Order: sequence, then structure tokens, then C-alpha cells
Amino acid sequence: MTRKSSPRKPLPSALGPAFTRATAAAEGVGAGRLRGPDIGHPFRGVATRGAPVSIANRCEALSTKLTGRWWFSHLTAAVLYRIPLPPRFERVDRPLDVSVRAPRTPPNGVGYLGHTISEGKTQVLESPPFRVIGPADTWCQLSTVLTRGDLVAAGDYLLSGNPFDDPRVPLCSLCDLRAAASRFRGRRGAKKVTWALGRVRAGVDSRPESLLRLMLVAAGLPEPLIADPTPVDGGRLVLHPDLKLRNWGVVFEYEGDGHRDRDRWLGDIDRYSLLRAAGWEVIQVTANDVFRDRPKFLRRVFEVLERRGYCG
Repeated sequence: MTRKSSPRKPLPSALGPAFTRATAAAEGVGAGRLRGPDIGHPFRGVATRGAPVSIANRCEALSTKLTGRWWFSHLTAAVLYRIPLPPRFERVDRPLDVSVRAPRTPPNGVGYLGHTISEGKTQVLESPPFRVIGPADTWCQLSTVLTRGDLVAAGDYLLSGNPFDDPRVPLCSLCDLRAAASRFRGRRGAKKVTWALGRVRAGVDSRPESLLRLMLVAAGLPEPLIADPTPVDGGRLVLHPDLKLRNWGVVFEYEGDGHRDRDRWLGDIDRYSLLRAAGWEVIQVTANDVFRDRPKFLRRVFEVLERRGYCG
């Protein structure tokens, strides 16, 4: 005869999604209940209702453990701001970055990494749901781990806002980035910050578009216009292609994963037909062009430009 297991006792409603073992004990939850399969243990002394499925979940859990004045920083802050990063930096299980003001000793433990920031040289935010380093200073901190191109892409995002938000609100201004760069002067990564600061732009929709723009400029072309108003259909409609080389009548449209949606795909066909009918050459760009075979893509670009009168 198979013995039926007794149902698990529900956790008290006073316990949030994440809580310390001490808090659980105060609510009458024993150690045995915390060993249940429905309980996650992301950090020593911290439990969660289920296993954390995102970095934000892990931040929420760690927040129950840390005390005193501290802030999420570096790559962790970047993820919380949804700054576009190379995929390797967005792994859910990577250590969380936590900063404290000097001369405090930064916290360190399994699953999180401590940093020290200087008084007055880094802006911090206390607004819920997380304590976090300000976006402009986070951008400077990223200079120690990102390539120059990805640092520009991160800055583009901060100046442009998330393209999927309505309304689209920038997280900071160019003046904010300049002020943060000034505070960051003399530190590791400062030269990279200075390089990127002169190349960040507003109105950009994605990391690949930022890298595409930098790639075209590095190849010797003038900097393309970003989302420039482009009349089509006899002036009855205005489109905003991702990038434009106006002098040669060429526009670039990046085909990200979101374009695989059927309605988006059909809309793109109409959009490109209108652009071509208005005299524009449309160069469709894929991840393979930006991340894998740049030389082949650039050959295609220059072939198109030469047909349109480009002389180098």
C-alpha cells in the first residue's frame, strides 16, 4: 500500500517572496518546512518561494539579507536597468554586484561580490524596488568589463529609453553621462568612457543597431542618420528607418528576432516596398552580418553604395 504524502503547510502571508531564515522562524516556520521542494535557497540564510528565475528575483532575495548602506552596482545594476548586454553577462546565476561607500568593508559571499565606491564620486538611488547605483555611474562602471562598442550601445540605450515602453523615457541625459564621466576620471576604464562618450546617440532601438552604426563608421563611411524622418507614398506617410546614408539614398533596417512575428513581418514587407518605391535602397541586416561575418556584409554595403555613386 502506497502511503500518501501530507500536503505542505502554506507559508504565512507575512513572508514575502524572499525572506531570511530568522524571519521565517519568527513566523513559526520550522527548518523542516524550509527544506521543502517549493523553497529556494539562493543565498546563505535566505529562502524564497520557489527558485529565483531572474536576476531581479535574486536581487530581491539578497536585499533581505544585507544591512546598512549598500547598493546594487556594475553588471547587476545594468541588468536591473535593462541595459542591453552581451548574453554572457545576463546569466541568472552570475554573482550579484553590491557596492558600499569607503571605508566600509564590502560584503562578500557565495553568489554576490562586493565593491567599494568613493564618497561623492558615485550617485546612488534609493527608490524602490531596489537600492541601485545611478544609471550614468553604472554606465561608467561597465567600462571595466564591456568592449568599447558595447559601452556605446549601453549609452545609446540610456539616452534613448526602452523601445518597448510606452511612453519611451530615457534613463539619463547626455549631460548626466558627461558628469559621471568627469567623476570617473582617473579610474580604470576612464579612457574607454571618454571614447564612448563622443559616440553615444539618442533614438536608438537596439544594441545591434548601435554596433552596426559603429561598424559602418569604422569602415570609413560617414556616420549614418538615426531614425531620420523619411517621406514615402508621395509624402502621405513618414517612416523612420533604423539608419540612413542620405547622400547615396541608402537605408539600413536591422532584422531582429521580433521581426519573425507574422504581423511584424508583413508590416516590414509593406514598409520596405514603400521605401523602395520612394527611391531608397533598403539593406536588410541580420545578426549574422553584425556578429559573425562583418567583412562579407561590408562588401555588400560597398557594392550597393558604388552603384549609387559612392566613390570612397
